Amino acid sequence: MPEKIYNWGIIGPGKIAQKFANALKLTPRVNLGAVASRDINKAKSFAQQFDCPVYYDNYLQLVKDPTIDAIYIATPHAFHLEQTRLCLENGKAVLCEKPLTLSAAQVTTLMDIANQHQTFLMEAMWARFIPLTEAILKIIKADEIGSVHYMKADFGFPAAPNPTGRLFNPALGGGSLLDVGIYPIYLCTLLMGWPDKIHATGRLSEQGIDLDCHAFLQYKEMKTGVISSSIVYQTPITAEITGTKGQIQIPCPWYKNNYFHLKKGDGDWEKISLPPMPNGFEFEIQEVTKCLDEGLIQSSTWPLTSSLQIATIMDQIKQQIGVIYNED
Repeated sequence: MPEKIYNWGIIGPGKIAQKFANALKLTPRVNLGAVASRDINKAKSFAQQFDCPVYYDNYLQLVKDPTIDAIYIATPHAFHLEQTRLCLENGKAVLCEKPLTLSAAQVTTLMDIANQHQTFLMEAMWARFIPLTEAILKIIKADEIGSVHYMKADFGFPAAPNPTGRLFNPALGGGSLLDVGIYPIYLCTLLMGWPDKIHATGRLSEQGIDLDCHAFLQYKEMKTGVISSSIVYQTPITAEITGTKGQIQIPCPWYKNNYFHLKKGDGDWEKISLPPMPNGFEFEIQEVTKCLDEGLIQSSTWPLTSSLQIATIMDQIKQQIGVIYNED
């Protein structure tokens, strides 16, 4: 019997969806089957650009399409809960852009819905699946740098101020933490788990979103994670991982690089090179295919508990720096 080809639908034909659609072309056993937008002209333009046979002007038509197996949600953060719920309740597997939702409470809601309907759900933390991450985890698992005791990572860039745009509008879940701060937090929790204490600071805009954010994540055994994010200035976008027996340094851009530097004990720094990535999203798509083949409702590599962990940490950071979103 031939292997199943999974037809994907896309909700929200924006810039990130374009990268995802390109990744589908690079990935075996998947196909772009339909796209939906509240703006029919955007849906039509996207469909024509990526040779997509079907486009809709509302999301319900997409989730009711019997030819669609999985849906990628690429809308602003504030809409993830509503749209993911719609998909899950109609039996469609979901890969939702990060952050999965605005809060830990909303993540829990989606976890319950996915479990109730026995339908696959995963946050699109694409950096978790790339060769760089796998190579670093292999080194750490082999005890080549010892136990990780310190990690520092940042992600910041100067965005053009736009009070109504998704980065600066609180109604869309704007702010640096949810948009790019989630990346350093993801790396920190991947390597060291739940922190015992969090100390955060940040500057807010007049609308109440965080323009920048900095946090210390403190762990037992004197372990520390340091994360920074910004949407108003450029940061180095590098990462450092220090263990009891060595170090790893990832140059800019640390979250998608194809090489890093490794130092074991008192030895010299060694450059570890990896094959270049054509896109980057193809690895998370492959993970969804694998999970759907096995009839799973979540990934064991990036389970929903990991998304909940990150959301819980971001909730604490938001509370400390004063960011409040209307989640009604």
